Amino acid sequence: MNYQQLLALFKETHQELQQRVARSVDTSLVIRNWLFGWYIVEFEQGGSDRAEYGANLLKKIAAQLKLKGCSERSLALCCKFYLTYSGILQTVSAKSESRQNEFQKIGPTVPVPSFEATLNVPKRVQELSETLEGKFSLGWSHYFTLLTITSADERCLINGSIRISERFFNVAVHG
Repeated sequence: MNYQQLLALFKETHQELQQRVARSVDTSLVIRNWLFGWYIVEFEQGGSDRAEYGANLLKKIAAQLKLKGCSERSLALCCKFYLTYSGILQTVSAKSESRQNEFQKIGPTVPVPSFEATLNVPKRVQELSETLEGKFSLGWSHYFTLLTITSADERCLINGSIRISERFFNVAVHG
């Protein structure tokens, strides 16, 4: 190996791992947005103080959280994303059933009823993320676009087309 080959190896390694990081961040964003939507929908449907919040829930959450990507509009999109893909856990395999049970247990912690209930939330979120990671094959921008389509059949068809296009692209680029 000569010096130019060494430099090329550095560049290729950097580029490949940088792409992996970007995919990982995008997958995490998809999972986060789905979970945020789930939290809100479950809170609205099961919360005892639902009447108190009503339509102002998203506005209140956005104002108090002050997190990047958590505007009222973004949270509404998270709810729509969750509602559109709420059946995603029904496809979890039998071997992941224990994780699905963990998913159901996290519900009562939103809102958190007691301090003790918060102790295992990070672990549960990590387990949920691991379970959901393989369920979402597209990036957030693709899901964002799919949410603009009202027909579930059209959305499914376009979703399949995007996956096929990505496979061809990956084969062409990565061999």
